[in-house]
Amino acid sequence: MEPPANQALSPTSDVFTETVYGIPTPRLFTPPLRPLTPETTRGYEVIEFARNVLKEPLLPWQEEAVIRAMELNTDGTYRFRTVVILVARQNGKSHLSKVVALYKMYVDNAKLVLGVAQDLSIAKEVWLGAVEIATDTPELAHEVLNVRYANGEQELSLLNGARYKISAASRSAGRGLTVDHLTLDEIREHRNFDAWSALSKTTNARACAQTWTISNAGDAQSVVLNQLRDAALSGRDESIGLLEWSAPDGCALEDVEGWRQANPALGHTLSIQAIRSALATDTPNVFRTEILCQRVDALDAAIEAAAWNALVDSAGSLADYREQISLCLDVSLDGAHATLVAAAQLSDGRVRVEPIAVWSNTEDIKRELPELIERIAPVTFSFFPLGGAAAIAPFLRSHGGVEIKGTKVSEACIGLADLVQTRQILHPGDPLIDAHIIGAQKYQRGDGWVFVRRGVGHVDAAYAVAGAVYALFSAEPPERIASFGIY
Repeated sequence: MEPPANQALSPTSDVFTETVYGIPTPRLFTPPLRPLTPETTRGYEVIEFARNVLKEPLLPWQEEAVIRAMELNTDGTYRFRTVVILVARQNGKSHLSKVVALYKMYVDNAKLVLGVAQDLSIAKEVWLGAVEIATDTPELAHEVLNVRYANGEQELSLLNGARYKISAASRSAGRGLTVDHLTLDEIREHRNFDAWSALSKTTNARACAQTWTISNAGDAQSVVLNQLRDAALSGRDESIGLLEWSAPDGCALEDVEGWRQANPALGHTLSIQAIRSALATDTPNVFRTEILCQRVDALDAAIEAAAWNALVDSAGSLADYREQISLCLDVSLDGAHATLVAAAQLSDGRVRVEPIAVWSNTEDIKRELPELIERIAPVTFSFFPLGGAAAIAPFLRSHGGVEIKGTKVSEACIGLADLVQTRQILHPGDPLIDAHIIGAQKYQRGDGWVFVRRGVGHVDAAYAVAGAVYALFSAEPPERIASFGIY
C-alpha cells in the first residue's frame, strides 16, 4: 500500500511534519493484456530474487516496473521486446538495471547481457555494481567463472555460460553479438539513430530477448527516445511497452503532486528537500526534464516555451501605435531565411511584437524592404550584422539600419527572456516566430548569452523579435561598436 502523503505540503514550507512519498504507479503506461499475476509475468520472480537472494529489495516503483515490463504472452515469451522506462533523475534506475541483469543471467537463461550508455563510464558503473553483488552474494558467487576488468574487455561470466558485457553507444556497438538482454542507459542522449540501428538488431535472433531503455525525459533532439515513446503511446507497435513516471504536461514547477508522480523514490531514497533545492537552482527547462521528467524543446532553452505560449494575444494589433514602431531585421547564417519584426509599447506598458515580412533570399530583401520602411516609417530600424545580414550590411545601413553588435546582442537576448518571464510582452501566436523563439538555445558569451546560430535550426525570427524590443527601449539607437565575432 502507498504510504500517506501530506497533501497540504507547500514547496516553500520550512518545516515538514510528514514524509512525502512518490507515487509507485507510472502515470503513463501500456495497459496489460490480462491481470498481472505470478503466472502472467516474471516480474514477481525478480522481486523475490532481489529480496531473498540479493538481499537488496526493490523499491515499490521498481517492483511495478518489473511486473509490467516482464509481462508474458500465452506461449511464455515476453510480450514486450522493447521496454521504455522514463523516470526522473536519482530515483534508482541503476539499481533496477543491475537487479534485472543479474536475474536474466542467473534465472532466466540469458546467455548474453549487454549494457550500453552514451558514456562508457556510466555503463561501467552499473556493470561494476552487478559484479560486486555477484561476487559478494554467497548464493551467486560460486557460479562466477571469471571477471575481466581491462578497459574495453569488461566481462562478467558465469559457469552456466551467461556473460555480461558493456559498450559505449556508437554505430559499431554490439555488431557481431547476439544479445538476450540489452540495456540502453540514458537513451535521451541519442541524437541520431546510428547506435540504435546497430544495437537493436542484436536481439533479433532470440525469441525471448528484451531491450530495456531507461532514461529521464529528453528534448527535441532526443530522436530515438521520442520515436520509441510516440510509437508506444500511439499503439502502432505493440512490441513496445512504455512505463513513464512523469508530472502532467504544463503543470507548475511548484506542483508537489507533480513531484510525486515523477519521483517515485521520493520518501524512500530521495528527499523532498533535494527537489526544493533543484527548484531554487535549476533553470525551468532543466527542472522540467530532470525533476518532472517532462520532454522539453531544448534543455538550455533561451525562452521558456510555457511562458511564451501563455502570452498569445491573437486579437491585438499595432494599428493604434504606428508612430511608435521599432523594426528589426535578422538573416540566418546560411542566408536562406530572414525575418522583419515590429515592436511597440502599449498603453499599459507591455510590448507587442508582430511579424512584418519573411524572405528566403537577400535579393528579395533588397527589392521589398525599402518600400516597407517607407510605408511603416519606424522610429528606429535595426539589424544584427554578425549573422547572414553581413552580406547586405551596406545596403541596410543606406536605408537607416542601425547595427546591434557586441554586448548589445547579449542585452537584447537576455532582455527579451526577462520580458517573457515577467509577462510583459504580447504576440499574435505566429507559427514561425513561435518555432524560432521556442527553439532558441543559449550560447554563453562572456558574462551573458546570445541565441545559438550554429548547429541548430533558423533563429532569425527570435533575433528579430529581441532586436525590435531592444531598440524600442534603448535611450538612443544602438551604437556601432566593435564585434566579438560570429556566434
